[in-house]
Amino acid sequence: MEPEDQTTPPAPRSERRKEARHTVDGSAVLTILSNAVHLRGRIVDISMNGCQFRTDDCFPMGIYSRAEIEFQLDGLPFRLACVTQSLHRRNRVGVRFLDMSERKREQLAELIAGLEELLAKDRAAADPGAPETPKSL
Repeated sequence: MEPEDQTTPPAPRSERRKEARHTVDGSAVLTILSNAVHLRGRIVDISMNGCQFRTDDCFPMGIYSRAEIEFQLDGLPFRLACVTQSLHRRNRVGVRFLDMSERKREQLAELIAGLEELLAKDRAAADPGAPETPKSL
């Protein structure tokens, strides 16, 4: 009798996010509040609850560091309080937005609706026979 192979592939991770992420590419500055470190980089995806920030530098802090992120997407400037939520590689960090005013929340929702609309148009152009998918925000 041969021994059973104990190496099984890991189970796929379940999605914990409540909101969909949308791929973007915009310049940003992440400021770590505890030591006033300013990191220049790019936002690579965004949702109503946070974004992923990529920098060329090595990220100097761990998770749960209070920060502020400034970026401009689609002509709308944002400056939001946030906390570092996850680290990916040495130069990517997931941030969760904090204490967003109603006005900023509405602006972000508008931005994301525009991203979803562009994505739907791109999908329709790629596959003209496909039915249009409803927006989910």
